[in-house]
Amino acid sequence: MARHEFYAGMSPGVKPVRKPLYVQAPYPQFNEEYIEWIDLLESVVAARKSYTMIELGAGTGRWAVRAASALRQHNPKLPFRLIAVEAEPLHFEWMRLHFADNGIDPARHTLIRAAVTGGAASRPFLIGSPQGTERPNEWFGQALADWAGRIVDGDAGEYGGSPVRAHENGWRSIDPPVVTLSQILVEVTRVDLVHIDIQGAEHEVLASAMQALNSKVRRILVGTHSREIDEKVQLLLDRHGWECAMAYPCGEISETPWGPVKFGDGVQYRINPRLDTRNAAPTRSPSVDPVP
Repeated sequence: MARHEFYAGMSPGVKPVRKPLYVQAPYPQFNEEYIEWIDLLESVVAARKSYTMIELGAGTGRWAVRAASALRQHNPKLPFRLIAVEAEPLHFEWMRLHFADNGIDPARHTLIRAAVTGGAASRPFLIGSPQGTERPNEWFGQALADWAGRIVDGDAGEYGGSPVRAHENGWRSIDPPVVTLSQILVEVTRVDLVHIDIQGAEHEVLASAMQALNSKVRRILVGTHSREIDEKVQLLLDRHGWECAMAYPCGEISETPWGPVKFGDGVQYRINPRLDTRNAAPTRSPSVDPVP
């Protein structure tokens, strides 16, 4: 479930009722997120003993919550841990609500308000565009950027508890805390899926953490935001032996097994052959009927 207030233009899908409500939902549409669904659901099915997911650039934590919801249906006795990282302060607070709305106690998981970088240095985190885009339910493209231009006003208001800086080219930014993927991976032994959607920092973040990724992570889903990043991520993961399950470049209409799909963001779904569990015996709870 998602609050319609999180997304501009969305109205409530159902009216509140006192008795339990059952809603029949179709499969996801054949769009660029279809690959993300496949990756996520395959990671859930392949999980053994426990399930751990890291979502970088989590927004409201929708993919982490989807993973937990899928896991509850497929194997509800399997313990799970969610690690979700988001720098936009209002989206981060919404993530707490989104977890709670879906029966997930945020206190039992790891929610980190920070921007993910390849190193310790922070950069301006854009929260407003020259066109005036700043409402958090209209825009989910906030990002670190070193091209925002000279700061012309270092005290341009407040956003989510952080002071706002105005740049000469019309952008507005805040200075968020930062964290590296390597720092996050120190806290875990094994990760079933790392989902990355960080608006242009994907290659630097991956490159800075490859040793830990190779030894701890089974699957990676990377959303890419330029053709240059497509190529850099592909070369990096190829060099480290990650199997390419699916890859489609950004900004193109690509032919997929389900027909042509227009990809705004590119997507790379990679599997770590060192930790692959696809051929292992399933551990489905005997009390759960298979989902057709």
